[in-house]
Amino acid sequence: MTQKLPEFENPPVVEVAISLQFKPFELIRAAHFGILWESLRREGFSRVEDHGELEPAFEEFGTKSGGRVGVRFQAFDDAPPLPRIWFLNQARNELIQVQRDRLIVNWRLGARSEPYPRYVNILKRFRSALEIFLAFTAAENLGNLVPTQCEVTYVNHMRSGLGWINHGEIYKVICPWRNQYSDGYLSTPEDVGFVARYRMVNEAGAAIGRLHVHLQPAFQNSDGQPIFAMNLTARGQPEPADLNGAFRLFDLEHEWIVRGFTSITTKNMHDIWRVKIG
Repeated sequence: MTQKLPEFENPPVVEVAISLQFKPFELIRAAHFGILWESLRREGFSRVEDHGELEPAFEEFGTKSGGRVGVRFQAFDDAPPLPRIWFLNQARNELIQVQRDRLIVNWRLGARSEPYPRYVNILKRFRSALEIFLAFTAAENLGNLVPTQCEVTYVNHMRSGLGWINHGEIYKVICPWRNQYSDGYLSTPEDVGFVARYRMVNEAGAAIGRLHVHLQPAFQNSDGQPIFAMNLTARGQPEPADLNGAFRLFDLEHEWIVRGFTSITTKNMHDIWRVKIG
């Protein structure tokens, strides 16, 4: 894939997450997160929240048909399970998540509907957060970071009144749904969801990850108006399993998401989002 990526002047994206999964830092304890916060507070992440750990997730191929969600086994000691810590900026539109085997950086659309800052800037924030995290693990002698999976997620909210009116008109939003039937018994549905997985392949045709697409009907919290929420997640194992391999895979995953989103949505919606292709 060497063509210029499609450019969305007015994209429907409301959240982006860049996630690096790695072999667990077994020596991390709850007190370490307080040390890490001291560094992140200086970068403007003054808020903190506790959340449950995310289970590990892997994309596997060959004899297995899909991704695998791992199961954690608690060691036989008195240590409770560690939390996943959210570090948020004051506006709560930037978020860094840390747990013993994962670092995630999120951008979220804020109340003031600021422009989407673009992938390159979110990736810069991820690099900055990763540098702080690596300095922290080195200073505390916690071990080396070994990447296992890279993941990029885009969340899009497509509002009604812009190309479509009700949830039955999903065919106006995505191309795979054509609203065609073998007879006249059924007509336009009340609502429709959509789930698909696509293998990401390299130039040799070998599978290197998957693009997961989830679309579901929903309603806006603010005014109750219908929306379609579409999540696109690209996940795979970096090769080689180091940070250089991880950042190359992040860029490839971003490309698959942008091209995949363009491919699966209709040209009418492209006009609304003012897409430049080619």
